[in-house]
Amino acid sequence: MPSILISLLLLLPSQRTQTLSRKAAEECTVQGVVVKTESGEPLKKAVVTPHEDGANNQGSSAATDATGRFEIKAGPGRYHMWAWRNGYVQQYYGERTPGGAGTTLSLGAGQKVSDIMFRLIPAAAITGHVYDEDGEPVARAQVSALSYSYSYPEGQRELADHGYVQTNDLGEFRIYGLAPGQYYVRASYNAERYGLNPAPGGYLPIFYPGTADVGTAAPIVLRSGGEFSGVEISLQAVHTVTVRGRVFSAVGGQPAAHASIFLVKRESDLLAHTFTQPAYSYVQDPQGAFELRNVTPGTYYLYANLQEEGKDYGARMPLEVTNTDIEGVTLNVTRGLDIKGQLRVEGAALSSLGSLGVNLQPKNEVISFGMGGHDYLKPDGSFLLGGVHDGDYDLYVFTLPEDYFLKSARLDGNEVLASGLTIDAHETPKLLEVVVSANGARLEGVVEKDNHPFSGATVVLVPDPPHRNDRRLFRETTTDQSGHYLLRGIAPGDYKLFAWENPERGAYRSADFLQPFEDRGRSVNVREGARLSVQLDLIPTKDSGR
Repeated sequence: MPSILISLLLLLPSQRTQTLSRKAAEECTVQGVVVKTESGEPLKKAVVTPHEDGANNQGSSAATDATGRFEIKAGPGRYHMWAWRNGYVQQYYGERTPGGAGTTLSLGAGQKVSDIMFRLIPAAAITGHVYDEDGEPVARAQVSALSYSYSYPEGQRELADHGYVQTNDLGEFRIYGLAPGQYYVRASYNAERYGLNPAPGGYLPIFYPGTADVGTAAPIVLRSGGEFSGVEISLQAVHTVTVRGRVFSAVGGQPAAHASIFLVKRESDLLAHTFTQPAYSYVQDPQGAFELRNVTPGTYYLYANLQEEGKDYGARMPLEVTNTDIEGVTLNVTRGLDIKGQLRVEGAALSSLGSLGVNLQPKNEVISFGMGGHDYLKPDGSFLLGGVHDGDYDLYVFTLPEDYFLKSARLDGNEVLASGLTIDAHETPKLLEVVVSANGARLEGVVEKDNHPFSGATVVLVPDPPHRNDRRLFRETTTDQSGHYLLRGIAPGDYKLFAWENPERGAYRSADFLQPFEDRGRSVNVREGARLSVQLDLIPTKDSGR
């Protein structure tokens, strides 16, 4: 064997040993304890999970031992950690109120952190019954505990679901695992969901103690570990109508047997679709006839979807439902447009993007049933958004690396990144060109309160008007155990930086919330590739209305 080959073979184990040694030297250790918040007693079998900022997958979890202690191994990076145990509320490391943002944990190579503590709060519960208009218990009614929060991405203050159960055969329900706070309880029932054939009519969703209007509902205040019992809700029968029509294929004009039909409320609030929506039918008639029963009055979108030869076809039409049956609705399903796309990267190789998703999402629609297109990037940067129907869309690119940002999107030469795309079947677009830059800016600094670093502050980068409708420009993070924050992948532009002590999650997306703080943000002009350091003063909780 040639001496040079022998030398190389002898070198390989040494190189591998050196690589493993470097990895072992960089490995970080996080140790801590999980206890009961009231007594300080250790909690066994609590699960602690880390998630690295910018990573797609969470790290390896660890369970606490009999003394409540845990140990986690992780690489260098910035992490969010949370702990959970049955009977207790999930808690983020460093959070000051249930559901708060928590503190980022920064780990340097080989660092050991041993003072992490979680004080878990006992979970609360709500129990009660659901009855029909005759006072009989309703089985399989859907009951939810709701509370107000800020929606994403609109920043509207609206009800969000925090716990959902079904009633048993006695009409009983128990919603558990709830954090302390104020809730509204809502019950609804859709018999057809379970293959039942009720008498004509349906039921309105009802809030406790017995109203269809949340404005007149009675809030329930839960304390740590408490149980609010005796929530009795009687559903209200309501007149419903039937919608009938036929579905045809635009290719050849033949009846579209086997199409799926959905009737969906047009509200942008996702809660409006929960439980009772969408109404659904599967076309089995060879003539393409369909029927949707027990539809309550309202404003809807009527969707039809059909799969043929591995391709999706669809249709959508607005529908106003009043107090009378609707007959003769006609839907023509079409393939929609196939929009060819090409993505290129500035400042890095295309292969650096990994698995990247490109998506068109219809504007102002929470549920779209395939009206937009989605595809994953091919090795040459091409993608194909298939089956895109007429309408207005926003472009989203998913799983960009941390220092990358979406720089441009041009449809047939016209910039559409900020304004969105308008698709018209009579004007087939030729090419959607997307540009991603690897040269995103970074912002970092320290947040202080009374001249001392403050951990767990929520730091938000907000674009200046008129760009606050462009949600891709917003950035959010929390300060770490040293009061330090880091924001990456920032697009060029003019911004304001804010640091709040304990804001409601997503509140900064609301113009009404931001308005009183405009003069307390730090103005920042960001250029592509900039590395900026900005120190921030904390906006205390008492000033943010919590």
